[in-house]
Amino acid sequence: MSGKTYLSDIDFRLLRVFKAVAECGGYAGAELELNIGRSTISTHMSDLETRLGMTLCTRGRGRTAFALTEQGSEVYAALLLLFDDINSFRNRVTSIRSELTGTLRIALPDDWLQFKRFDLAPVIASFRQKAPQVELEVMAHAANEIDFDLLNNRADVAINVINRPHAGLESHFLYRHHTSLYCSEKHPLYSKQNIDADDLRSCELVGASHTVSEVIHHLYNQFPKRAVANHMSGRIIMILSGCYLGFLPDYYAEQWHNSGELKRLDVAGFDYTMDNCVLYRKGARDNPLIDLFTQAVFQTFDIADQATSPTDLITTKHS
Repeated sequence: MSGKTYLSDIDFRLLRVFKAVAECGGYAGAELELNIGRSTISTHMSDLETRLGMTLCTRGRGRTAFALTEQGSEVYAALLLLFDDINSFRNRVTSIRSELTGTLRIALPDDWLQFKRFDLAPVIASFRQKAPQVELEVMAHAANEIDFDLLNNRADVAINVINRPHAGLESHFLYRHHTSLYCSEKHPLYSKQNIDADDLRSCELVGASHTVSEVIHHLYNQFPKRAVANHMSGRIIMILSGCYLGFLPDYYAEQWHNSGELKRLDVAGFDYTMDNCVLYRKGARDNPLIDLFTQAVFQTFDIADQATSPTDLITTKHS
């Protein structure tokens, strides 16, 4: 394609279509995301490519046949920055009007409800009292997904464990929790006495597909046989089957441990602690909605508002 590139107001609509196509991996997924027909999406994409003077993606049958071109990948990266700037502009205008409106997207770990110490209900109530016109969108994702939600502008603020440091994110410490290795009452180790590290390594482990620190990576690598469950609900089901061991936060495992359905395997070196923080994109605290939500968290739980350094705060704890 060649010729001059003409951009107009309508291109924002076309760019949103392209963003959905790129993130959904093709037209079929974008059809559900955008709630428009595939033929309409195809027309919009062709129109956008004509306006930009370049081919953005390759098309074929099936999801695997779809791919962004090199230019398409660069346009998508620039598009994320553009939408971020648009959101910043909108939030700045909102703050000038002194009336908080818009949408705040909050990402939380999928096991958050089990953590009784940090009840977010009063945080939400405090935020809504000060910003009744703001629409809240709460999403529950696996811990290894949440950083990408922020970096890819799918979420504005999050509460999550500290993953590997990323220059694009800022974090503020909230709390620390302990994670242990568990088996179910159906597992052979449940009734075994004097369990050692070799007993553990002979078993199959279920865990996340991506570890969030070198410490956890080292622990996972001690198990030659592993299965994958990124979400905590899937992990507990597999552990309760009696076929797998698995690392679980103690607060999450508490109800099954107290009922005797789970046993904590207290072997030295097979547990760890994790720090949890409020996270947002670097510089996003200038967004009045993010700032108000963050303040509500700190005030509700009486925590000092201090940024953490971008280091890996996950450490082992030897029993």
